Amino acid sequence: MWKSIATWLVVYAIAFFYTWLLALSYLWKYVTNPGVKFWRVQRRDTPPDCLTNPDYGQHSYIQLKDVKLHYVEKGDKSKELMLFVHGFPEFWYSWRNQIKEFSKDYWVVAIDLRGYGDSEKPRGTAAYSLNTLVDDLRQLVLALGKKDCILVSHDWGAVISWYFVMTNPQLVSKYIVMNLPFPEVIKSHPSIKQFFMSWYMFFFQLPFLPELFVSSYDFAGFPAMLRAGKGINSKVTAEDVEAFKYTFGKPGALTPPINFYRRNIFSESGAKGLTRKPKTMPPGLLIFGEGDKYLDIRGVELSKNYVPKLQTKIIKRGNHFVQQDEPEAVNEAMREFLKSF
Repeated sequence: MWKSIATWLVVYAIAFFYTWLLALSYLWKYVTNPGVKFWRVQRRDTPPDCLTNPDYGQHSYIQLKDVKLHYVEKGDKSKELMLFVHGFPEFWYSWRNQIKEFSKDYWVVAIDLRGYGDSEKPRGTAAYSLNTLVDDLRQLVLALGKKDCILVSHDWGAVISWYFVMTNPQLVSKYIVMNLPFPEVIKSHPSIKQFFMSWYMFFFQLPFLPELFVSSYDFAGFPAMLRAGKGINSKVTAEDVEAFKYTFGKPGALTPPINFYRRNIFSESGAKGLTRKPKTMPPGLLIFGEGDKYLDIRGVELSKNYVPKLQTKIIKRGNHFVQQDEPEAVNEAMREFLKSF
């Protein structure tokens, strides 16, 4: 009990420290440019054309035990299922380049996790525990009528997928995770670098303020984040950025994704029973963009010490959103891995 209280005192102390830094930054911007109101978000009533482009597949819904999920599918349903699981702040569209590439050989399904995009958004933080998120994937694979899948994931989707592979290895033939080392690496090998890279995880424990921060200046952080290191030369287009702004600019769209952090980051109760590794695991590939600003790259090689049959691939010049930032290199790495089995 006392350990838990001490942990949360430290977490909130750090969160409030970053709140003051951000408040000072916004105050300075407002004083120097009072005509720009950082809290205003442009109203977007019509989705950009890319979100309804049939080249990316067909939109569908599936009802699980306690949530309805939206997904986009493409390819022959009789073929092996390749299931794509996005991270934060993303949705099915994050996999647009992989959908077009791999739907020729697989039945590809890119989901919106619960709380994201057009999937249902349960209220409160309890609905977003790791146990619940992992079970969503289990239900989904079976509901899609498949005995297993090739699981492809990124960021938060990779967190869920690591635990899914450990607890449901029979439902995964092969898996590919992107820009998320094996979770035990982050816990067992803390570093000062990772501590500062994770500043937002502390800030995201607070109510209301994280939503205001992410949406500030009409989601000004989205292009900087998605195009990190590339600027206007990035493969992420202005229309792509607009797709993200449209999706997360809907009323109430930000709180459920941030609840993933509020529920799980500094509490292990949501992952109860998920940490036991099975005796055997399917073959896996960890892809990592070398320019990741949120996770320490040294976790890539360390992951090999924890996970059997794990291959790794560093994508040169890739940022955290590597499947969008360097899609050709990612697709090639995926192809090479899949051909080796």
